[in-house]
Amino acid sequence: MARRPKKAQLGVPGWMVTFGDMMALLLCFFILLQMFSELKQDREYQRVITAIKEAFGFSGGIGVLPINDPPVRSIIEQLEQMAIKQYEETRKARSPVDSIKGTFLRVTKIREGTMFTLGGPAGFDEMSAEVNPNVRAELAKLATLLAGRANKIIVRGHANAKYLPPDSPWRDLTDLSYDRARNVQKVLVELGLDDRVFRLEAVGSREPVRPRPHDPADEAENRRVEVILTEQLVDEANSDADYTDPNLARGG
Repeated sequence: MARRPKKAQLGVPGWMVTFGDMMALLLCFFILLQMFSELKQDREYQRVITAIKEAFGFSGGIGVLPINDPPVRSIIEQLEQMAIKQYEETRKARSPVDSIKGTFLRVTKIREGTMFTLGGPAGFDEMSAEVNPNVRAELAKLATLLAGRANKIIVRGHANAKYLPPDSPWRDLTDLSYDRARNVQKVLVELGLDDRVFRLEAVGSREPVRPRPHDPADEAENRRVEVILTEQLVDEANSDADYTDPNLARGG
């Protein structure tokens, strides 16, 4: 006797419905994880918690949920801030030298201020530190601008990159640039400026205006003296400005 064919079942199998529900729940779960990862403020976190509890039958009303547990995101942010603070402290330079007081070295940056350059074609003669009449006339104008100021003034001498002759009175170009700065300072003191405000610097040929001079005019621009009016006062540079060294009276 032949078997009767089974009737085809209508609809989808039951396991497929269960599997679909599980996948939908997993999708919602991952969406919530993504939302929580983007939360950066406590109020937004609590607003999401309130919405979830209301969806599950919570009847606490609208507003911020008064919970005692701190948001996880806030704890993470606090830990990150503590780690950044500790990292910044370890980046500070420590000095192992016992002779230096304190744990940290103090570094102070002082802007130089306004610079007046004395030189150019009518500046210092070649292999000479004498202040010629043209430079003296510039110094007379400059002295009227600097008169009465208590700012520290740097006089910085320069020289052109050339070999000194064997009979030169200077050992090197640094000595030549120092004498130029020294003579400029003397003229400014003669014109009435206070000698205490000056600081002398000798650069030699290390900071040329024309690194590769091609003619005498370019070389003359490197033979110059810079007078720099800084923003620092003399009293600030010398914390004990009223003290007089007894050795100075004896020429020591």
